[in-house]
Amino acid sequence: MNSKELFVRDTTVIKQSDNLFTAEVSENWSIGNTANGGYSMTLAAKAMSEFLEHKDPLSISAHYLDRVDFGSTELHVTHLSSSKSLSTARVEFIQDNKIKIIFIGTFTDFSFKNDLNIYERDVPNFPEYNSCEVIPYKEGFNPKLDKNIEKAYAQDSLWWKKDIDNSSSTLNLYMSWPEKDNVDLFDLVLFLDATTPPIYNKLGTVGWVPTISLASHVRGLPSEGPLKVIAKTEFVTGGFMEEDREIWDSSGKLVGQSKQMAKLRLKK
Repeated sequence: MNSKELFVRDTTVIKQSDNLFTAEVSENWSIGNTANGGYSMTLAAKAMSEFLEHKDPLSISAHYLDRVDFGSTELHVTHLSSSKSLSTARVEFIQDNKIKIIFIGTFTDFSFKNDLNIYERDVPNFPEYNSCEVIPYKEGFNPKLDKNIEKAYAQDSLWWKKDIDNSSSTLNLYMSWPEKDNVDLFDLVLFLDATTPPIYNKLGTVGWVPTISLASHVRGLPSEGPLKVIAKTEFVTGGFMEEDREIWDSSGKLVGQSKQMAKLRLKK
C-alpha cells in the first residue's frame, strides 16, 4: 500500500446515523503522541462531504481543544446552512465523551467553473526541484507524518542542518506523495498543515508548537506534479505565533492557503 492509498484508508469515515460518523485515528499521520491537525481536519472534511449536498471542501476552520488520541473517534455533524453553491456544517470531534476539536466547514462544487481570477502576485519563483533536498526520515526524530509525505526543501530552508544565525522563519519547499500520485482536494487539507513549523528555520527545533486554531482554504484541484509550498511566521507575540501557508500547483495556480495560530513552547 503506497502513501496515498494509506491516507485514503486512514481517512475513511463510517456513517452510523444521519449526523453521526465514526473513524479510526491512525498513528501514520502523527506529530509526537497526537494526530496532525490537518489529518484530523481531513477526517472531519470527509464526514461533512458525505453529510452535505456539496462535496468539495472550500473553507474549514478548527479550534483544537485537547490532544487527540489514536483509535476510535465520533464525528457529530450539524447542518448550518445551504444555498445553490455552498453548504455549511459543524463537526464535533469526540473521544471518550469529550469534545477534542470543533470544526466549521463550507463546501462547494468545483466542477461548476467560474473564470474570474485576479492575482496580485506572480507565482513564487522557486528553485528547480532537483536542487532541493528531501528531508531524511529518522525514526524517533521526525514525526511519522514525514514518512508518508515527500518534502523537498530549498537550500535556504534546510532547517535541520543549516547555520541558523542568518535564517528567516520562512520555508520554501515542494510537497508531493512519495510515489507521485495526484493530489486531490482532501489531500490539500492535510498538506496545508503538513510542513515543519517555519519558526524552526530561524531558531532550530526549539520545542513543541501546539495548534490553537487553523483555517484552511482550498482554491481548486491541483494539476499533476509537485506542489510549491511557502510557510512563514512573521510575528511571535507573548509566546503565540501565526503560521501562514500557500500552495501552488505546477501550472501556476494557487490551490490552497491556511492560517494557523499556535503556541511556541521553548525547551527548558
